[in-house]
Amino acid sequence: MKGSAIHRGSGQPSGLVDAPAVDLSVVMVSYNTRDLMQQALRTVIEASAGLQVEITVVDNASHDGSADMVEAEFPQVRLIRNSANVGFATANNAAFRRGHGRYVLLLNTDTIIRPDTLRCLMEFLDNHPETAAAGCKILNPDGTLQLESRRGFPTPAAAFCKLTGLSRLFPNSPRLARYNLTFLDPEEVSEVDALSGSCMMVRREVLEEVGLLDEAYFMYGEDLDWCYRMREAGWKIHYVPQTEIIHFRGESGRTQEMRIHYRKNRAMAIFVQKHMRRRYRFFPLWLLHAGIVAYGLYSLAIPLARWLALPALDAVLVLVGLRLGVTARYHPDLVPAIHRVERFGVALGLDVHPTRWLTPPAYTEAQWMLVFGASAVIWLAAFQLLGLYDRRRYSAPWAVLAVALGFTGIVTTVFFFKAYNFSRLAAAAAWASNTVLVAGWRLAAGWRLGTGRGRIGRRRILVVGTDGNAVQFLEFLQKAGGLDSELKGVVSPEREEVGTMVAGRQVVGFVEDLPQLLREGDFDELIFTSGTISHSLRRVGGKNRRLRVRLVPGSFTDLIGDDRPTSMDDLPLIEVTPRR
Repeated sequence: MKGSAIHRGSGQPSGLVDAPAVDLSVVMVSYNTRDLMQQALRTVIEASAGLQVEITVVDNASHDGSADMVEAEFPQVRLIRNSANVGFATANNAAFRRGHGRYVLLLNTDTIIRPDTLRCLMEFLDNHPETAAAGCKILNPDGTLQLESRRGFPTPAAAFCKLTGLSRLFPNSPRLARYNLTFLDPEEVSEVDALSGSCMMVRREVLEEVGLLDEAYFMYGEDLDWCYRMREAGWKIHYVPQTEIIHFRGESGRTQEMRIHYRKNRAMAIFVQKHMRRRYRFFPLWLLHAGIVAYGLYSLAIPLARWLALPALDAVLVLVGLRLGVTARYHPDLVPAIHRVERFGVALGLDVHPTRWLTPPAYTEAQWMLVFGASAVIWLAAFQLLGLYDRRRYSAPWAVLAVALGFTGIVTTVFFFKAYNFSRLAAAAAWASNTVLVAGWRLAAGWRLGTGRGRIGRRRILVVGTDGNAVQFLEFLQKAGGLDSELKGVVSPEREEVGTMVAGRQVVGFVEDLPQLLREGDFDELIFTSGTISHSLRRVGGKNRRLRVRLVPGSFTDLIGDDRPTSMDDLPLIEVTPRR
């Protein structure tokens, strides 16, 4: 025994079953990640070959059918259904108490593990009895390292360097980069302070000694707290990069993103209050708490600013377009042109007399502000309605349509508020200006940032996979006429299938050839199916910033239902590359 009573009492009592009966207990906590969890479970089962492994999924009252999917497709998995979202720590503890493994693996549902991951971590712990927990290299979908793979404790010095940005300025300094340990070689085994709970293998006897996860943490921070108690009890913790996983960190809504930042900072405050007070009794901990609050406000401001950035940019451009429209409408040099417009309208039998208003309406400054403000709001509402701040954020064609819809809304509105009918010709001129401005920047940004959403014409896509999921997707795409895409071919995980046909499409390559295909093909989008992503994703790499990568969920046909999408952006695919 390496610990003491004080350490055993700092977490939840273990309450474990009597004796280990299998090698490993894999525990996954689910909350509305059905499709990602489906991929994760498949890779875990594949990696379990030749090992005695039990898998437990604890579902925290998901409403996306996660629990039903596990029950229907993975009968070998133990499923625990909670009636409410009890949090990450509490859910894991429920599974720990029912587990029978010599080791326990915490694994997030939005991960994909390699076939050797379980065996590699188990063998490391077998060969290093002084190690309480081992974690592997954790990668982003683009192949870059997630800094949470190995961490230091938030001591006052480490927290100061993190909060002030010194750790980022001097990433190779052992003194200044202690928080994320960026001075360590990511390719070498290292003894570290803490690991990420997204993939952490722990000895069973450690659970019995230091206790389970502290349920005071609802989400985030419980892994750091657990590692701290292990280290305090005399155990070692190791980062083992000989194997790796991909962690998607599933995209959350903006409201959820802000809630996540709040919970992270609350967890850090709990950790500081629980552990730092005793260790740094002469340090004014209120400074740490003040830093946490300041960093928390900064963290909350970032997603808020990101959320407001596009509407703010569009608002500025719309106001510029309105000013250009009004200026053009009432510019003295355009009076002859207005006379010609009137004569043309009369010749067509239209009751139009724009020459009655050769000067702007005699509005007060406040009235002009109301005209411009209301018009901008109507246009922004049209942009929101047509998805320009969501899945179509870089779609120039949809921007053109949204500007036209906004113009229609303005003309309709001033029909009922004739006192503010500042000129339909001015509104039309603003329509033309805003079409160029609003659609133009999206065209440029879509081309620069990638994913083919700025390409003129159909985007070029490549599908990776030949399984049943791939066949369903390809058949749907064929029936839909390809939507706004041009399918250039299929890539197979089996070399023998190259040159054959799948759902009427030619298999143009083997997954090992992906880098070459991407270099030569000028593709906009790469779409994986469920059976191939774990073996193929890393070959994509993170250098092609213009390439959008998405995953076809196993429930694709159910999600589509009777919908009739008109664009690839409308399809219920899982984003693999982070949104830019």
